Amino acid sequence: MSEGCLQQNPAERSLPAGDRAILAILVIFIVFVVGVPKDNLPTVIAYGGFPLFVITALRLPFRLIMKRLVMLSPFVIFMAAGNLYFDQQPIFNTGGVQITGGMISAGVIAAKSFVTLSALLLFSHSVPFHRFGNALRAYGVPEMFATQLQLVYRYSFLLGNEARSLQKARDLRSFGRRGKDIRTTAQLIGSLLVRTFWRAESIYMAMSARGFGNSIPIRHFEPFTTRDGILVAAATLGFFAVRIIFLQ
Repeated sequence: MSEGCLQQNPAERSLPAGDRAILAILVIFIVFVVGVPKDNLPTVIAYGGFPLFVITALRLPFRLIMKRLVMLSPFVIFMAAGNLYFDQQPIFNTGGVQITGGMISAGVIAAKSFVTLSALLLFSHSVPFHRFGNALRAYGVPEMFATQLQLVYRYSFLLGNEARSLQKARDLRSFGRRGKDIRTTAQLIGSLLVRTFWRAESIYMAMSARGFGNSIPIRHFEPFTTRDGILVAAATLGFFAVRIIFLQ
């Protein structure tokens, strides 16, 4: 894991609730956003104020979150672009431009994706992933599933290091565009998969030699306090109020 990932996030000390309450609020928020009708953009924009407020209040790295949203934007745009073709029914004209139902629904889908991704990135910057896995276990999620998530996250950094080393080796052996064609890239991906497989085997053997029993032990679960319950209830009422106001 990189050095920056090991440093404690300063936002952890300013969170007003436990991990289980934050996870519950995240799930409830995503359910409310996803449940917005496909032609109601103002409601999605109103829900977008929630992650923006929390990011500002906790002084989280806004530029880093926006950078990751921009990296994911091509997938979001590609997913929403299909509505432009499947729904071409005209709705209204503005400035000589005909607005179709597909344009509106595509905009709502893209807005939903960006709002929910912002909430997920906000959660990831506020709660370390090992505590996220512990919160899942506290809610009754199967231990094997939570352990797999934690291990995948932990060793995804090793996969990134292997990929960077392969890319650096290719760049050092390439001149101009040589070595950067699709065939060579496919061979590098295959080599990366093989190296990842053997690296995973060696890591698992090392963990087993040190007493790993196919699960990450937890000393105790973080209690769900009365303050956590009040915060979850208040957030749910706020999300419900936004839905009522903008869906009238």
